[in-house]
Amino acid sequence: MKYKKLLELYIPLVDFIADIIGSNCEVLLHDIVDVENSVIAIRNGYISGRYLGCPLTDLGFKLLENKTYLQHNALVNYRSRNDRGESLISSTYYIKDETGSLIGMICVNILNSPDSQGNKILGEYPLTTLFNNAVQIDDNEEITESLSTSLDNVVDNGINKLIAKYNISVDRMSTEEKSAIVQELRENGIFKIKGAITKAAAILRTSESTIYRYLAMK
Repeated sequence: MKYKKLLELYIPLVDFIADIIGSNCEVLLHDIVDVENSVIAIRNGYISGRYLGCPLTDLGFKLLENKTYLQHNALVNYRSRNDRGESLISSTYYIKDETGSLIGMICVNILNSPDSQGNKILGEYPLTTLFNNAVQIDDNEEITESLSTSLDNVVDNGINKLIAKYNISVDRMSTEEKSAIVQELRENGIFKIKGAITKAAAILRTSESTIYRYLAMK
């Protein structure tokens, strides 16, 4: 079965999950082969502002790069944030073909508020009970995701998130610090995105050739 036909079988599940959890729950089906137009089904997209044809997220690229899906079926109960700064509790289920290759993801994002019906349901029926061999994230482990509507935003958020960890301006960063950021961007899969090297060079205030030189270091 071609991968797109297989992914289409999961579209009714998007509606099923959204109907169960309610309007405070965004559910998406991602095609990870076409990362630029990744979202192929969505319910309650008002939560993140995303819509059909939006790209894969920064965390999605990281999961593709580190290949966590080879050992696990899902990643559950991690933190994400929409462009309005609202906090969400998110989970991702990996969709694989008959060879075990990753072809898609179902992502569930629930508004993290005390009055959220989704949170009440999660409290009684945590997503770990739905997925076998899922990675459960505890409160002390930080996995974050920015829910963006464009690849430019995905790259910007991925780079600026790393810069913020140093708590200094880019102009004051050392060569070692900029190199460390570039290495982590590679580990996060950001450079799979077309134009990411140009963007990284501009934000880090260096040249593209320097970015390539950092990438050559291991």
